[in-house]
Amino acid sequence: MEENKDKNYPSHLLELENKLSIFFRNMKEKHVHDASRNDMSMPQFFCLWILSKCGKLRMSELAVNLSLSYASATNLINRLSDAELVNRYDDPEDRRVVIVELSEKGQALTDAVRTRHMAEMMSKFESLTPEQIDIMLKGMDLLIYTVSLNKDEQK
Repeated sequence: MEENKDKNYPSHLLELENKLSIFFRNMKEKHVHDASRNDMSMPQFFCLWILSKCGKLRMSELAVNLSLSYASATNLINRLSDAELVNRYDDPEDRRVVIVELSEKGQALTDAVRTRHMAEMMSKFESLTPEQIDIMLKGMDLLIYTVSLNKDEQK
């Protein structure tokens, strides 16, 4: 029955959908493993990852990056602060604004995870030629560009 539905779609799109599904499933498993290895939930782990990439953020900016309400982001940060993984403080110029950043412990944790990820990537991709890696990068750029085209229409 499912095959009949698939006949309505071009085979190249079905293949792309399948490959993206496999890719995202593998990435999710990797992140779930990283989070559980560090006794964290996925949202907590993702929050640390965002802070490691962006540096200091206002709580409101962090909430947007996490696709969470301000209250949910605050609860998440409270747990990470209790674990001494983040620092939070009032903005000296506007006390209504809360700033969040990684603590030394949080930075050390994200650095260790990044080092492990880079070692895994190096071992997985070492057999590829520079030309093959360039093809992958161009494909990823095209994918990012294509899915970003209609982002405003989806809101």
